[in-house]
Amino acid sequence: MNPTFPLSPLPAGFDEAALNNLTTGLNAQQLVWLSGYFYGQASAATVPGAQPATAASAPAPAPGEKLTILYGSHTGNGKKVAQQAAESARQRSLSPEVFDMNDYPTRQLAQAENLLLIVSTHGEGEAPVAAEELHRFVLGPRAPKLPKLRFAVLALGDKSYLHFCQTGKDFDQRLGELGGQRLLERVDCDVDYHASAEAWISAALDKISASAPVPVAAAAARVAAVKAEPAPFPAITRTNPWPARVLESIQLNGRGSTKETHHIELDLAGSGLVYAPGDALAVLPVNEDSLVEEVLRAARLSDTAPVTLGNEKSRPLANVLAKRRELTVLTRDVVERYAALTPHAELHALLADTTRLQPYLYGRDVADLLTDFPTDQLTAQVLAETLRPLPSRAYSIASSLLVHPDEVHLTVSAVRYDAHGRRKHGVCSSYLADQISVGDTARVFVETNEYFKLPTNPATDIIMVGAGTGVAPFRAFVEERVELGATGRNWLLFGNPHFTTDFLYQAEWQQHLKRGGLAKLDVAFSRDQAQKVYVQDRLLENSREVFAWLEGGAQFYVCGDKKRLGGAVQAALTEVVRREAGLSAEDAASYVRDLRKQRRYLEDVY
Repeated sequence: MNPTFPLSPLPAGFDEAALNNLTTGLNAQQLVWLSGYFYGQASAATVPGAQPATAASAPAPAPGEKLTILYGSHTGNGKKVAQQAAESARQRSLSPEVFDMNDYPTRQLAQAENLLLIVSTHGEGEAPVAAEELHRFVLGPRAPKLPKLRFAVLALGDKSYLHFCQTGKDFDQRLGELGGQRLLERVDCDVDYHASAEAWISAALDKISASAPVPVAAAAARVAAVKAEPAPFPAITRTNPWPARVLESIQLNGRGSTKETHHIELDLAGSGLVYAPGDALAVLPVNEDSLVEEVLRAARLSDTAPVTLGNEKSRPLANVLAKRRELTVLTRDVVERYAALTPHAELHALLADTTRLQPYLYGRDVADLLTDFPTDQLTAQVLAETLRPLPSRAYSIASSLLVHPDEVHLTVSAVRYDAHGRRKHGVCSSYLADQISVGDTARVFVETNEYFKLPTNPATDIIMVGAGTGVAPFRAFVEERVELGATGRNWLLFGNPHFTTDFLYQAEWQQHLKRGGLAKLDVAFSRDQAQKVYVQDRLLENSREVFAWLEGGAQFYVCGDKKRLGGAVQAALTEVVRREAGLSAEDAASYVRDLRKQRRYLEDVY
């Protein structure tokens, strides 16, 4: 029974039953959030002298300098930066327009005068799907001259790839060649992009604002509006992660498997974190003690040597190496900084020859570099400044928040291999598999992936193609669709080496198939027969039905290894279209490109 309040301050005739209906079924965390939201509304309404913000009373801002903000993103980080830039621009009384590159009419580029361009690089130098068309246009012969354009480029990337931020570099160089004037030099961001992006936004807007003075009245109104807003609760981010307690950790593979896959359940109760199927959970890992010891031994440094990072208090080198520095992956920028400390001719020759550098980096870590090219010029502080900050690792979420309130589930493959005479481990996968147990905590935050989401229409059919841990988001997809009663059909194509040891979540899939949560399930266990069979082969075997689903409006999803799965599945789907639609190879490829542009072909590949 709902509580009643005899001295209600609500106006006469207010429909309290409707309010009760609104809150029925919400959990305690959701009710607390609503109470905070309404409290914020009440606080704003009771500020002395404040007036309700209505359409009639709000001052109309004076039109400011126009600004175009374009973003081309793979996971949604570029969109977040674009929105942040737009909000900062409005606070300076500029007039920003934000466009996803996928939706931006290329002909408008010739009219743009102030442009902020934010773009990620996918894999080894490829433009993200959203940026492909504009990238081709700008680099192609139809690109217009841009003598009136002032622009700035923020490139998002990952230094573990050799062609770091290549798409941003392409745009920056080409816009300059077309006559555009740089507001400032391009900024290339590594995985932890937030501070660099914020500084870039501020610097670029300073340049634009310098030629467009802010009207005093409009600026005062904006400052007053910002001050009137209630202060938000601290967000859960990389710099303020949530200590999620481990509720469960189960190895999914059977005895004798060559793989080691863990199902991990984490507690989010009290965090306020929310996620949707398709999002990722970022984990801040800790390097293994054995690797830290190997690095210290190779560097010939004491574990207690003091190190100061920024304005922080001094801490022992071993602690910095364990929690704050990347040790398992070797990147070009680290080698370049290290080479400046040592006269080794071979190391400098490696840096001068890309064809030799990439094979050297592959499979080597920081301990290998220090062992191969020792130097006496190293101190604890210099080593810490030479190494790359330890980035978080993101894992596709394998659960629906509707089905598992206050929890998040991950499907993690423990990475272990031998290389260059030593046993190696993936930093985060081994951390989750070996270093934390049930009851321990891991520092986490949610990374939204706006480009790998379920259809907004629950009647839409979906085809899901995943291999290995690539099945993780599809577990979340099916759980969510079943819980919501979506009428669209779900088809899963899953692959792994062996049926008996590697059929991840087998019982769950079979239950979904029995109860209608899955309309169709096709599996490819590549090593169970003489001739290897993969998920792309299952697509071709079911080509008629695959094409029928696509023609009926189905969305197509792929998750898994980019090199081994992404390209092979796209090639197979193109062949499906060519075969079933009777098209040429070129027209079939165009059909698949259109699916990607319409965001009906969605990838989460790594």
